[in-house]
Amino acid sequence: MSHPEPTAEPAAEPTAIFRREGALLVPSLFAQGPWNPEHLHGGPICGVLARAIEACESPVPMRVARMSVELTRAVPMAPFAVHAKVTRAGRRIQQIDARIEAGGTTLVRATALRVRVARADGAIAVAFGEPVPERAPGPARDPEMIRLFSPGFIRSLDFMRTRLATREHEGVTWTRMRVPLVDDEPVTPLVRLATICDFASGTGNPIDFARFTSINPDLSLHVLREPRGEWIGITAKSGIEADGIGQSSATLFDDEGPIARALVSLLVERRGG
Repeated sequence: MSHPEPTAEPAAEPTAIFRREGALLVPSLFAQGPWNPEHLHGGPICGVLARAIEACESPVPMRVARMSVELTRAVPMAPFAVHAKVTRAGRRIQQIDARIEAGGTTLVRATALRVRVARADGAIAVAFGEPVPERAPGPARDPEMIRLFSPGFIRSLDFMRTRLATREHEGVTWTRMRVPLVDDEPVTPLVRLATICDFASGTGNPIDFARFTSINPDLSLHVLREPRGEWIGITAKSGIEADGIGQSSATLFDDEGPIARALVSLLVERRGG
């Protein structure tokens, strides 16, 4: 399968990843994926699904505990609609189904489990106790990542690789969004987490991206709590079988500690193969 290279760097950078056009979202170059310039990156896809899920009404205060996304179709760099509805109502547990649709075709599906928020009770709080990974010193935009994946989604972020993944050791990255997901909208903590969590697939992946492509056709995000700052750290490890099927598992952090776990499937192919 041939994978086109990203397009040339634009003269002026967009001010958001998407803009609204009526009921549709229109992607800017900041939505572009790394493997095909005509397709969206998984991060913005997860972000707009989380945005739609969060907009659904709940009978009591709730927050998302789990979001699973099926990325089985590419989303073109063209206007699309996002729909979400409550499919299991309840005062303690709620299920929400969401989808991205274009031209009458459903391209991506997601389900979310939303759980009631109770009054804080310190007696039941249990911490994972994992140390926060070190944030790399130096520039906040990794020049090698910009070179490999410019001008797409990676350019909308401050992105630092503290440690490259190897076959023996997990990788570590820290990321924050530089622009809003949707123009003139504040980025909520859940949307920030969902937009960045797709990097779980690449952070733990030790393969040479100049020789191979590695897409993740799904993503499952389990949220302990929402992030309390702009920076989100990821530690991840991948396993890939010789037939090109693999998976990455990750822990996501903010500066205070672990906030979520992510698990993704991988489809690995040689470039030009």
